[in-house]
Amino acid sequence: MSRIDSEAAVIGACLIDPQAYWRVADILGADDFASDANRALWGAICGLRKAGVDADYVTVGERLPELAGEALRLANATPGSSNVRGYAEWVLQAATERRVQSAGQRIAKLRGADSLAEAQRIMATCQPRAMSAVRPMRDFLRDSVAIMQQRCDAQELLTGVPTSLGWLDEQTSGWQKGDLIILAARPSVGKTALALQCAIHAAVMNYPVFFASLEQSGAQLAERATAHLGNVSLQHITQPKRIEEHEWVGIGDAQGVLSKIPMLIDETGALTVDAICARARQANADKRLGLIVIDYLTQITPPKADKMADAIQSITRSLKAMAKELAVPVMLLSQVNREGTERPVLKNLRDSGAIEQDADVVIFLHRPDESNRGLIELIVAKQRNGPVDSTWLHAAMDKMRFTQTNDRPASRTVSSRGFNTFADRSAQA
Repeated sequence: MSRIDSEAAVIGACLIDPQAYWRVADILGADDFASDANRALWGAICGLRKAGVDADYVTVGERLPELAGEALRLANATPGSSNVRGYAEWVLQAATERRVQSAGQRIAKLRGADSLAEAQRIMATCQPRAMSAVRPMRDFLRDSVAIMQQRCDAQELLTGVPTSLGWLDEQTSGWQKGDLIILAARPSVGKTALALQCAIHAAVMNYPVFFASLEQSGAQLAERATAHLGNVSLQHITQPKRIEEHEWVGIGDAQGVLSKIPMLIDETGALTVDAICARARQANADKRLGLIVIDYLTQITPPKADKMADAIQSITRSLKAMAKELAVPVMLLSQVNREGTERPVLKNLRDSGAIEQDADVVIFLHRPDESNRGLIELIVAKQRNGPVDSTWLHAAMDKMRFTQTNDRPASRTVSSRGFNTFADRSAQA
């Protein structure tokens, strides 16, 4: 049977069996048919079935009098409808091939700085409709059991990418595939430093990392990474005449490690979300990524929208879709509204509705006491598949390092409401 014959077989099956349409409606659209007549007939069948009317050669002929004879011919020429799903898959395969060929011709004509992102968008239109998304519960149960078995067989307790902090690993089981992770803080609290620490740790553990730095240059990130891994003052690295003799050893060791880890840095500023996704997909195609980090949200060139909230939602949805498509955790850095100095909650995210809705995990960094700038609270404020809780970190910002600590802020501050602020926050946490 040729591909054109398979189109005729699908239409004929739907004309002689009212239920045949629903067995293929999830994977076929009118634009999947090569023949103009077949596209028109399929459109009529779709319209009738969605209206609750049986689609046979009579009802289709009433809608398309000029194709009434063709509808009758196809109905009479089709022996049965039992294999309609197989015929539909042939139609879909042929349609995909046509789209790929057309996309190749369009891509060949692209020019300019955004050609890669545009090529990714064009190729995305070639994707067939999901053919296996709707399955019985027993199929997904088998998948779940298989995943559980893999976790039991694994030597490590973590099921995701290590975070660099033991407490956070316990809470999240590591950064999970397909998750969009929001790391948010007010300016100068250390979100880039922690994100870089997480990225370096993942790469050292042999999880390839793609780090899109829209704000800082690659050289600046390299300096921060050297300070972190070498346990050396960043100020000394930026002013090398101040480097002490013993620090050169740490710098040399750190650079030896950093030169070998699988970590890619894109230092291009003002990228669109489409360009970021295109570059991440390209990197993933070259070598399977373990983590994607984007620093940070408001540095992404927003798409055209009537409201900033709509633009933000377009960005977060695109990044969530990429995370799910590539099965890679995506960490997106974001700022917290500057209003007040209280412990941040989800509503403090800028344009929080869109971000909160699309994020799988939301983590805040909070400095409760400006007189003790090294004490940072890490708050897991949202986690779809795990608990929300908080812990305390020691931030050695001169060396770009976060470590867990048993220290707590002094419980002396009294708010205007008359209760102990830190004690109240601890109770809420």
